[in-house]
Amino acid sequence: MIRNGRNVRWLHEVSQPHPTLFFSESCLTKDEYRLFTEKYPEAVNMLSSIAEVRATTVGIDYLTAARRMPGQEKAEWYQELLQYDAMDFPLERYEPAALEKWETFVNTALRNDTIYILDSSIFQYQIFTFLLNGADYRRLARFVRSIMDMLSPLRPALIYLYREKTRDSIAFMEKQRGMKDLESAWERDKERPYYRNKQQDVTAFFDFLMDYADCAARLYNESECDKLRIEITAQAWDVYEAEMLRFLGIAHQNAPSCKAKDGTYVNAALGASLTIKDGILTDPEGAKRKLSPKSKTEFFMEGLPEILCFEEDESVKLCGQQIIPQWSETGTVYTRETQRSGE
Repeated sequence: MIRNGRNVRWLHEVSQPHPTLFFSESCLTKDEYRLFTEKYPEAVNMLSSIAEVRATTVGIDYLTAARRMPGQEKAEWYQELLQYDAMDFPLERYEPAALEKWETFVNTALRNDTIYILDSSIFQYQIFTFLLNGADYRRLARFVRSIMDMLSPLRPALIYLYREKTRDSIAFMEKQRGMKDLESAWERDKERPYYRNKQQDVTAFFDFLMDYADCAARLYNESECDKLRIEITAQAWDVYEAEMLRFLGIAHQNAPSCKAKDGTYVNAALGASLTIKDGILTDPEGAKRKLSPKSKTEFFMEGLPEILCFEEDESVKLCGQQIIPQWSETGTVYTRETQRSGE
């Protein structure tokens, strides 16, 4: 889309701050926020600089708050802020707060010509939220329909990537993330209503993923918008890309012929580094990501909404849309290490 001259914003599942989801957001009513700021005047200036004020609620990304006031994570104000974490809300509080957040997003989107790519926002986050709270499918479906009705003025197009056999998805997740990661997901959520009367081990999480896949397929079938489903077990991404481009009416444009400069780039303050070799970036978490040229000095980062911008002073700056890990913060600069003699 960008290579075809369109203004695009990819909202990754854990983009920070996120305009539709609540991965690290404390959500307060306006009265709660007023009382909170009266109780903790030492945090007022910082909070007001990052608050998202909506019709009846105020959203505070608490990870951003911690970074703006380092060393305050154990302070009384911060611990109380965490008590409003929207991910812990019962559905009775989550539903109106979430719909208000979606409405704010739609109103913003209608005022510009940006194409928004909403990654995992419509189905995944909602299914997880409702399933973990023990809600039945009808309540989930009503809620998702409310979101789709809100989005209709934006003429949404839905692309559903799936595997026919959920067991294949589980095997893929185990290979990519490791069994410990799947076990930690179960440990994190095992006290939630969904897991009551379930077996007390990671196989209960596998059951959850089976139920998730069933809900996603039903929601896709019931969605009334332009839509495309792609079965991805074969991992033939060149084929899938061509299919999505045809569906969206977008012409394929080759990337410019440019190469990112090899080296290790360090941000000493964060204790983080990026390594580039032969067009592959290793990020601070150890993930390897192919770099695709946007221009001679800008490179898309595979799997993330980040853009790596090379500066004249042998440094790189992160542009685009940041995600939750601090190393990804927009504007962060990494300086190229000087190679030692003989290297």
